[in-house]
Amino acid sequence: MSGRAIGRRGFLAAGAAGGAALVTLGGIEYRADAKLDVEAMGNRMEVPPAVADYYHRQSQTGYVAGPAPRAAGGGATREYWIKAVKVPDWDIVPTHRDAMMDRPIKGKTTITALAYQRFAPGFKQAMGRPQIPGPLIEADVGDTVVVNFRNECGTPVTMHPHGIFYTVDMDGTYKGRYTTPGDFVENGHTFRYIWEANPDTVGAWFYHDHGPMDPIPVFKGLFGPLIVRDPTVPLPDREFFICFHSFTPPYISLDTEFMCVNGRAYAGNTPTLRAKTGESVTWHVYALDNNFHTFHLHGHRWVDTDGGYLIDTKTLGPADIITVNYTEDNPGRWFYHCHVFTHLHMGMNGWYLVTE
Repeated sequence: MSGRAIGRRGFLAAGAAGGAALVTLGGIEYRADAKLDVEAMGNRMEVPPAVADYYHRQSQTGYVAGPAPRAAGGGATREYWIKAVKVPDWDIVPTHRDAMMDRPIKGKTTITALAYQRFAPGFKQAMGRPQIPGPLIEADVGDTVVVNFRNECGTPVTMHPHGIFYTVDMDGTYKGRYTTPGDFVENGHTFRYIWEANPDTVGAWFYHDHGPMDPIPVFKGLFGPLIVRDPTVPLPDREFFICFHSFTPPYISLDTEFMCVNGRAYAGNTPTLRAKTGESVTWHVYALDNNFHTFHLHGHRWVDTDGGYLIDTKTLGPADIITVNYTEDNPGRWFYHCHVFTHLHMGMNGWYLVTE
């Protein structure tokens, strides 16, 4: 690996000299500006004993999913087949233009990203290209969600959900010596996660990697939306799932930082969202990096769920999520964006088009 591990004394000396912050990966400390070969680091990690035993047994029998369990809450069983994959040609700015400022974006914009990708049952066929964020996982109250997860991204990763109910063995979170098989899915292996959509889990959430290389796989694209619905509540006419995040050196092979919406940067590359007047519109907006972001939608306002008053701007910290509801009444070409001005002008903006 090309990154150099440093001890606590070395880190303190670096900090005193204006050095970079520290990151910890798999229990080893590194400077945050080190050029880290995460795949090599992951392959050299010691596999926790419970994980090694689990995958030794799986290597002898192969992965056999078997019938999905019946929903404990009396609803349906919703089964997904999802891989974590490497995407060597993810273009952050495919048009190479910032449509908001009508200017070119120069330099390299293509990276090797990581992404979740949905497959048909048995992983027989991909259901579309890998995307950032990953596939939407949906459930109604009372449903059981079954995710057959296969890791093919080159380093140990997991799927960790927010909001929905799960037992500790379905957490998907690396815990050092206490790690269980779902917390450390080795490259080339498969694990089945089972989560429950209990009544107190209604809402929009998300999932992301929380394995031993956390947070770098997240910073490279391993996250996606999750929602638990109340089936008695009508669906909106338009529903958008939006993630504010960043692609940041040294976790990408570029020297430029990009502030992104759903894996892309700058209007014309980020999602262009559409609605018509009279339609009910819902936005689910979440933030998933080390920054605070402020969601702002031009020409619109909504009732804040916390204070009960009208707003048009809402701040989110890391892993926060907001849901915005309104009836569309204002046609035109509008911007949505982060109102942290540096984030706005580093790409965190997009078009919202409303027709009559």
